Amino acid sequence: MAAKKRKQSGNAKAKKKAKTAKADSGLLSAELLEEMGGEDAGGALVLPGRREKKQKAEKIPEELIEQAQHMSKSKRKKLEAIAARKVKEARRADLYKSLEKQQLSQDQMKLLYSTSQMGHKETLRERLKRSLNRQKAGIELRSVVRRKQPYPTSDATSVMTLQQIEEDPEQEAKRTSSQSAAMTKLDALRKQNEEKRRLRALSGKPQPAAASKQEEPSVNPADVYVPKPIVLKTPQEMRQLSKKMSLSYKNTLVTLSRKPEIQMARMQLPVCSSEQEIMESITENDVIILCGETGSGKTTQVPQFLYEAGYGHPDHPSNSGRIGVTQPRRVAAVSTAKRVAEELNVPFGAPKGHVGYQIRYDAEHVSEHTRIKFMTDGILLKEIQQDFLLRQYSILLLDEAHERNVNTDILIGLLSRIAPLRAQMSREEEEAYQALSEDEKETADKPIKPLKLVIMSATLRVEDFTQNQRLFPSPPPVLRVDARQYPVTIHFNKRTELDNYVDEAYKKVIKIHKKLPEGGVLVFLTGQREILQLCRKLSRAYSVAARHKKAAALKCSRAFRAQRRPTDKSKDDFLREHDDIEEEADLEDDQVYGNDVDDEDIAYNLEEQERNSDDEDEDVEELAVPYLHVLPLYSLLPNDEQMKVFDTPPENHRLVVVATNVAETSLTIPGVKYVVDAGRTKERVFDLANGISSFKVQWISKASADQRAGRAGRTGPGHCYRLYSSAVYDTEFQKFSSPEILCQPIDDLVLQMKAMGIHNVSQFPFPTPPDRLAVKNALATLVNLGAVSPGDDEAITGLGRALVKFPVAARFAKMLLLAQKLEVVEYTIAIVAGLSGHSPFIHALDQMRKHAQWIDQESDVLSLLRAAGAYAYTGGSSQFCKDNHLHEKTMQNMLKLRQQLTRIVNKLYAEDTVELKPKMPPPDLDTQAVLRQIVAAGFLDQVAKRVPAGTITEGTKIERNCAYIAATGQVKEPVYIHPHSSVFTPNPSKLPQFVVYQHIMRTTRAYMKMVTAIEPEWLAGIGKNTPLCKYAPPLAEPAPFYHRELDEVQCYAKAQYGIHQWALPAMRIPYPDQVTSDSKDGLGGKYRWFAKFLLDGQVITSLLPFSSALKEPSHTLIRKKFDKKIQLLVAKLQQNRVASRRALVAKWSKEDGKLFLKAELQSWIKDSHQTAFSQAWGALVKAAVQQERKASSS
Repeated sequence: MAAKKRKQSGNAKAKKKAKTAKADSGLLSAELLEEMGGEDAGGALVLPGRREKKQKAEKIPEELIEQAQHMSKSKRKKLEAIAARKVKEARRADLYKSLEKQQLSQDQMKLLYSTSQMGHKETLRERLKRSLNRQKAGIELRSVVRRKQPYPTSDATSVMTLQQIEEDPEQEAKRTSSQSAAMTKLDALRKQNEEKRRLRALSGKPQPAAASKQEEPSVNPADVYVPKPIVLKTPQEMRQLSKKMSLSYKNTLVTLSRKPEIQMARMQLPVCSSEQEIMESITENDVIILCGETGSGKTTQVPQFLYEAGYGHPDHPSNSGRIGVTQPRRVAAVSTAKRVAEELNVPFGAPKGHVGYQIRYDAEHVSEHTRIKFMTDGILLKEIQQDFLLRQYSILLLDEAHERNVNTDILIGLLSRIAPLRAQMSREEEEAYQALSEDEKETADKPIKPLKLVIMSATLRVEDFTQNQRLFPSPPPVLRVDARQYPVTIHFNKRTELDNYVDEAYKKVIKIHKKLPEGGVLVFLTGQREILQLCRKLSRAYSVAARHKKAAALKCSRAFRAQRRPTDKSKDDFLREHDDIEEEADLEDDQVYGNDVDDEDIAYNLEEQERNSDDEDEDVEELAVPYLHVLPLYSLLPNDEQMKVFDTPPENHRLVVVATNVAETSLTIPGVKYVVDAGRTKERVFDLANGISSFKVQWISKASADQRAGRAGRTGPGHCYRLYSSAVYDTEFQKFSSPEILCQPIDDLVLQMKAMGIHNVSQFPFPTPPDRLAVKNALATLVNLGAVSPGDDEAITGLGRALVKFPVAARFAKMLLLAQKLEVVEYTIAIVAGLSGHSPFIHALDQMRKHAQWIDQESDVLSLLRAAGAYAYTGGSSQFCKDNHLHEKTMQNMLKLRQQLTRIVNKLYAEDTVELKPKMPPPDLDTQAVLRQIVAAGFLDQVAKRVPAGTITEGTKIERNCAYIAATGQVKEPVYIHPHSSVFTPNPSKLPQFVVYQHIMRTTRAYMKMVTAIEPEWLAGIGKNTPLCKYAPPLAEPAPFYHRELDEVQCYAKAQYGIHQWALPAMRIPYPDQVTSDSKDGLGGKYRWFAKFLLDGQVITSLLPFSSALKEPSHTLIRKKFDKKIQLLVAKLQQNRVASRRALVAKWSKEDGKLFLKAELQSWIKDSHQTAFSQAWGALVKAAVQQERKASSS
C-alpha cells in the first residue's frame, strides 16, 4: 500500500513537471508576443531543449525505484553520489565544447588591447604591426599616421570614432540614414504598443488591438503618454564638443623627467603604491586624513602626486591654485622643499621655481610661479588673517598633525569651516556664472573653486579629528599607508639610570661602535647642553684631531681654576649657590621667552674629563679606526650646520648624530641603523594657576618612543637601545603627548581669533579645546593691554585690530605703536626683535665678563639693545659672536626680524619712513627713559614691587631682603631677579623699587627674566583706563584747573595699582566724569568746575570783562549746591555734555544754538551790566567761533 502511494506521488510530480514545462511557453505577455509578430514568434524565444534533457537525465527509472526499496541507506547514498557526479561531468563537457566554439583565434587575439598597456602610447612600429594584423583579419585599414586619440577604441565593436567619420563621410552618411530609419521604425512601434497598454489599463481588462482603436476617441489626449524624442548630435557638433572638452584640460597633466635613480628610490616608498587610492579620495572628498608612519614617504610624495595631476597648474579648470604644505618646524619646511624640487627635477625658489618655501624671516624663495609652497603653520595662520578664504590655494596639506601644536590645532579648526564655505561659494558662483551669456562670461570674474584639505599624521591618533562632531559633523575618510619599515629590534635596559643618563648614552654608543657592524647612530637627548657635552666627549675619544687638543683643553681647565679669584664675595657665593644652569628646551622661537643655554661646558665638566682621561686614552689606542663623525642637531643650530647631518660622512668614519626631538619626526637622516633613546624630553610646563613656567625633564610618550625607534629601520634592519627598563615604559609613559594648546598661554591665539571675527572662543571647534582658565587668563591680559574691551561683550577694540597687523606678540605690537608716536621706532624694533626669541647671551661662569660691555644696570632689555646694535655695526660677523660669547643663530634671527618689522612699519606708516641703520648709535639717557616706559607699557600687567624689609622672615638673607611681589593676584609667591640679570645686585638697598619682567621661570626659585626698572609715577600713565589702575577722588590741593592747550579740566589724584592697591604719587589727570557734585570730598563735579572757569573768562576770553560784574564770586559754584542759578547752569552743561571750549563753540556754530547758555550766564550778571551783556553777546559768540575755526585749521 505504501509502495502504491509512493508511485502515485511520483506520477503526480511528473505530471506537475509536465504542466510547468507547458506553461513556460506562456511566460511572455500577450502584448510582447503581439509586438514580436504573434504567438508563433514566441516559440522562437523558447530556450533550447537542453533543459528538457537535463530533466530527463535526472528522472529515475521505475526499476531503480523498486530496487531502491530493498537497498540500504549507505548504498543508496553512494549511488546517488555517483549519478550526480556523472551529471556534472556531462555538463562540464558540454560547457567546454561551447567555449571552444566561441574561442577567438590567435589572429583575433592580437587585435585586442591588453589592460597592462593602458596609458601606454604606441610607437609607430607597434601601430604598423597592429595594422598588419587587422588586414589579415579582413578589417578595413585606417591611416597609421594620425592625430593622437584621447582614448583607444576596440575594432571588435561596431562603434565609429570621429576620425573614421572624417575619413569616410559617404559611408558615415549611409550608416546614419540606415540607423535613422531603424530608429524611426522602432520609435513608432514603441509608441503604438504604449498606446495599446494604456487603453487596456483604462478598460480594466485586456482587449485586442482592434477594440482599442474603436475606444480611442473616448481617451483624454492629455492622459496619453507621448515619448520625448532623443536629440542626437550631428558628427560636426560632436567634433566641436570634443575639441572644447580637450581644450579645458589641455596641458594640465604635468609630464616629468625624473632622474632614474630618484625614480627607483620613489618606487620603494610605500605611499607610491597607494597613489591611486589617495588621489581618488582627494578628488571625491573635500577633507581626508592620511595616516602614515614616518618613512612612508607621505611628506615628499603626496605633493608630487598633486603636482603631476595638475594641481597648481594655471590652466587647470578647477585646481589652478597653489599646493600649500605646512610643517611645524622651519628645518623640516626648508629641507622638504629642497628634496621635493630635486625629485621633481624642476626649478627651485625664486624667480621661476615651481617649488618654494616661506618661513619666518625668509620669504625670498616664493614667487608668482610657485606651485608647491612649503611653509610653517604660523605663516599660513597669518595668511588667513589677510584672506580668510585662502583664494591662492586649491589644496592644503597639514603635515605632522599628530604633534598637536597650537598653530596646527587652530588651523584645523579654521579650515574645517573654510573648506565647506569654499565649496558652497563655488556652487553658488558657478551657477551664477553659467547663467551669464558668452559675452558676459568674458568680462566676469571666474567662480571661486573648492578648497581641498589633507590632514597628514604619523600616528593613528585621529580620534580627536574623526570623533569630534563639532570639528567635522561627518567624519572624514581615513587612509592608512604602511611605512617602509625594516624590522627594528628593541632592547630595554635592565636598570633605568635616573640621573646620569648622558654617561649611559656615551657608554652605549661606545659599545655599538666597538661590537656592531657599520651604520649610523642616532642619539636622543633633551637639550643643547647635554648634546654638546656628549658630542665633545665622543669626538675627543674617537677623533685624531681631538687627541692633539686634549692636552691643551686640560691645561686650560687647570688655568681656569687657578685664576678664579672672587672679587665680589657675596655675589660669587650667591652665584655658586643659586646659579641657574637650566637651559631652555629646543623649541621654536615663538615658544621660548627667557635666557638661553650655555654654549661651553662649565669647569665641572672639564674636571670630570680630566678624571676620566686615562680610561679614554686606552679606548683611543684600542679603536684607532674607524673614527666617529659626531654631529649635533638642535633648533638653535644654524641652518648650514643642521644640513650637515644629510651629508655623507668622511671615509672610515661612522656617523653619530646627537639630537633633540627635532629628529623625532619630519626628518629622515640617511644611514642610521642604531638608535640610542634616553626616553626623556625637556619641555616648558606652564602653570595656569600662578602663571609661572618651568622647564622639566620628563618621560616622553609611548608614541614618541615608537617614532624614535622607527628611525633605525629606514634603510635596513636596525636596533633601538632604550636607556630605561620595560617596566618604566609600561608604567610611566603616557600613550600620547598632551596637545600644546593645553601647555602654554593663548593670549595671542585669542586675539587672532577675535580679529578673524570669532568672538566666542569657547565655541570654536578645536580638536582639543583649551582649558577654561587659560581662556579667562588670556582675555584678562588682552583687556589690560587694551586690545579687548572689558565687560560681557569682550569685543576686539581698534587697538587690538592694529596689534594683529604685526607678526609679533600683542605686547610687542603695542610697544611698536607707542614707539611710532614717541619717535623711537628704530630702537623699539631692535628691542622687540630681541625679546621675540632667545636671549643671545651665553651665561657660563667663565664667560660673563665678556658681557660686561653690554650691561645696563637699569634694564636687561637695554643690554640686549646694545648687543644687537654692536652686532649690526660689525655687519653680522660670526667672529664677533664667538669673541663675545653670543649665539650666532639668535643674533641672525634678531637682525632678520628687525628687517621684517622695519618693512611692516614703513608699510603701515608711509609718512614716517624708518631706516634700518647698520650703525645704529646707542640711545642717550633721555631716549633710554622713553624706551623703559615703552617696555613698561607692553608689560603693564607684569609689574613687581620690592617687598619691604621684615615682611618675609624665613629663608636666607637674599630671600628675605631681595624678594618682590607681583601686581596681579595670579602669582601668589615671592619672586626674585635672576642672578644673570644686569639689574641684579645682592645689596637690597640698591635694588629698584618697581620692575617689569617678561616672564617668570622657576628653577631653584621663581625668577623674573628680562627685568627693567621703572619709576612709580609711570604706572599711573600706562595703566590709565585699565582695570589695573584705579584713581582716588581728586585732591583739594592742588585744586583743579583749566588746561587751555589741552582744552580740558584737569585735577590731581592719587592712584592705586594692582590687586594689592599700591599707592602711587599724585598725578595730574583729566577730571573724571564719575565724580559728581554730591561726592564726599566736598568738591564739585567736572561741569561745576568748567562753569566756574567759564565765568572767570578762562575758557572764552571775551567773557573776561564780565568776570568782575558777577552777582557772586565764581567759587560759589563749587561750595553751594542748592542755588537756583547754579543748578540751571550746571544742568544745562551736563545735559549737552559741554565741558570744553571745543564742545561749547560747536554748539554755538549751529543755527539754533546762537543763544545757548545766554540766559543761564546772564542770571549771574549784575543788573547794571545786563544791557551791556545782551549787546555784546552776538559779537562774543561770533568771535569765539572764528577763533576756534582758525585754531583748528592751523
